[in-house]
Amino acid sequence: MTGSKINITGRIIAAPLGIITMITVFKMTDWPREQGIMAGIMVMAALLWVTEALPLFVTSLVVIAAEVILLANPGGWGGLGFEVAAEPTFKTILNASVSPILVLFFAGLVMSRAAVNEKVDQNMASWLLRPYVGSRKLLLFGVIGVTALFSMWMSNTATTAFMLTLTMPLLAQINPSDPYRKGLLLAVPFAANIGGLGTPIASPPNAIALGYLRSADINVTFASWMMVAVPLMIVLLGVLGWVLLKLYGRSGQEGTGFTLPVSSLGKRAKWVVGVFVFTATLWLTEGVHGLPASVVSLVPVVALLVGGFVSQKDINRLEWDVLILIAGGLALGYGLSVTGLDSRIVAILPSGAVGMGLIATLVIATSVLSTLISNSAVANLILPIGLAAAYGQPGVLAVMLPIALAASLAMGLPVSTPPNAMAYARGELAVSDMAKAGIPIGLFGISVILLGAMVYMWILLSEKADPLIDFETESHSTMHQLTPCLSKIPVPPPTIYRFASSPLEHSVACNV
Repeated sequence: MTGSKINITGRIIAAPLGIITMITVFKMTDWPREQGIMAGIMVMAALLWVTEALPLFVTSLVVIAAEVILLANPGGWGGLGFEVAAEPTFKTILNASVSPILVLFFAGLVMSRAAVNEKVDQNMASWLLRPYVGSRKLLLFGVIGVTALFSMWMSNTATTAFMLTLTMPLLAQINPSDPYRKGLLLAVPFAANIGGLGTPIASPPNAIALGYLRSADINVTFASWMMVAVPLMIVLLGVLGWVLLKLYGRSGQEGTGFTLPVSSLGKRAKWVVGVFVFTATLWLTEGVHGLPASVVSLVPVVALLVGGFVSQKDINRLEWDVLILIAGGLALGYGLSVTGLDSRIVAILPSGAVGMGLIATLVIATSVLSTLISNSAVANLILPIGLAAAYGQPGVLAVMLPIALAASLAMGLPVSTPPNAMAYARGELAVSDMAKAGIPIGLFGISVILLGAMVYMWILLSEKADPLIDFETESHSTMHQLTPCLSKIPVPPPTIYRFASSPLEHSVACNV
């Protein structure tokens, strides 16, 4: 079935299947009405995201709208809203779709646009690659390292775009029949994907994971994320270079050098670099100055806009669809938790407590699905289930972080990630080229992630504390308040949970 037929099929069947799911739950189970409604919304969203029948961000808007109308039920229509509790207001659901993480990711987009405008990306990449042009092996590792470095701080799609442009003069110096060309081309998207592990702003799954953790009053700092993700990233980049050299490095022309055009940074470009360095320093020293990363994110946004490095037209061209996609995922997670449907789903997972069986199941599911569809959509579907399964137990981060990281490591097909699609569109790569390099690297990465989760759980259980998590005890999230009730939802009413207009200010009463 072609892509267009899949899209049309998805549009036709998504809503009916969602309705059928609701009716099935209503007629064949004793679940409360709100869980049946939420099950239908989740089925519909999953089908739309998997088939990409609608743009991903449009599906997110559909999710938010469906929850507002069907769950909040502002019109007071019969048969909608909550059955065993007072439904949240539409303001509560809209508030739940907004997170400080969106500001963090927005800052990354603005910084990326400023770098492109002032040609910081191309000039610095050319300067950083210059020491490696004398050797093919060094050049391959240089391209991998520089691409990953930029992908940590910029959109991996933008990074791939300018790195593919930068490699064009290098490819022009390589014989078309030389397999090294394919190795150099594959190095760019794969390194961009792996570089997306490194920081919270590097990819949407990272931001989505942090958004869910923040909704549960769990604060993972910028430095804490990097402390876990960067070592994994470095190991995977080394493996990537080794695999590509084994597959495409045999050419008999090792001594052949390359040339790159001379580049330099202008005054405005140096100012942009200065803003980048200052912002990154603040992000990494959150424990010293006490400013959350989302607050620090306002610094580069204001500085670059006031300084004229980013214009109104640039703001209009930012990837707003990604921000809406993240917001829709947060709304979906809120709907699952507030209705208690996440507890139903968690009940079918392999372990009642956080363990390697649970982590492996979620990570493998994430990897398989992300190979075939958008990793952001997969993160939106899997992360709320992982949080519901792990919340209130040791090892929340051991579940959430592997899911987010696994989503960025699925790169075996051109459709797996935008960087893969961009490299494939050059016309020099076959699907088999991408698969025979991307699948082994992805499998190795998943193995390392699971091994790391196992070691982390062992340390966590030994020390009885989580050094990477800062629990924000002064505020109370929806999930934190609801957990005592949601764990008892299988018991018939009266189970009551009430909400005020803000997700941060509500009371919960359980009578079971």
